[in-house]
Amino acid sequence: MKPGQVLTGWWQKYGLGRLTTPQAIYQTARHENPDPARLSLRFLEDPTDGPTWDVPQRLRAPSYFTGPAYLTHGEKADWQMVDRRLMLWAARVCEMGRRRGIPLYVHSAFRTKAEQDALVQRGVSKAPWPRSAHCIGEAVDIVHGVYHWQLTPQEWQFLAVLGRLALDRLNATLPKRDKLALNWGGDDGPGDTFRWDPAHWEIQDYRIRLRQIEPGPPEPMMPRGILARVRI
Repeated sequence: MKPGQVLTGWWQKYGLGRLTTPQAIYQTARHENPDPARLSLRFLEDPTDGPTWDVPQRLRAPSYFTGPAYLTHGEKADWQMVDRRLMLWAARVCEMGRRRGIPLYVHSAFRTKAEQDALVQRGVSKAPWPRSAHCIGEAVDIVHGVYHWQLTPQEWQFLAVLGRLALDRLNATLPKRDKLALNWGGDDGPGDTFRWDPAHWEIQDYRIRLRQIEPGPPEPMMPRGILARVRI
């Protein structure tokens, strides 16, 4: 197997001789991946949660990890200037998803002035450069590899659980002075000033470090690369 490749259930069954016809292989593989009609509906109407808890099954898409989108999405974010703790945390979240057959990727990390200005002009962001945590490398946006932002409230909450688990595991390895504290954009509880932005995670006290940064060349990196190379 190649690094990062996921051994899907249908391939394991085929290797064990349990799938003996092309029809059996097709039906089993199709069962593991999102239904094409349901996938299309996500982009035509608001997705909804059903009466039963099946979020992990809904979000699974094992074939994603053997397709071109895995590499394209994995290197979409620019990691220059990004807090190393945040890099490791985001990579852990994506890897926790991958091990469950759930594709996640960091859509945005560090943003240049041109990138932030363009987002403000389009109405995607309300924070002018350099007032966004992204502009100093202290925020990331994590989305689904197939459905992107088109997730239900329960699905976003599931991603938030992965995020909190990854944060607990990272902080367990850090001394007290270096522990990472994050705000989640989907937490609209009492006193929260976020608009509903559940893909967004930012370091809690980033505002005291807001400044203008002169960017260098983009630094894309896959999650597994971050975990292998980045040290605190």
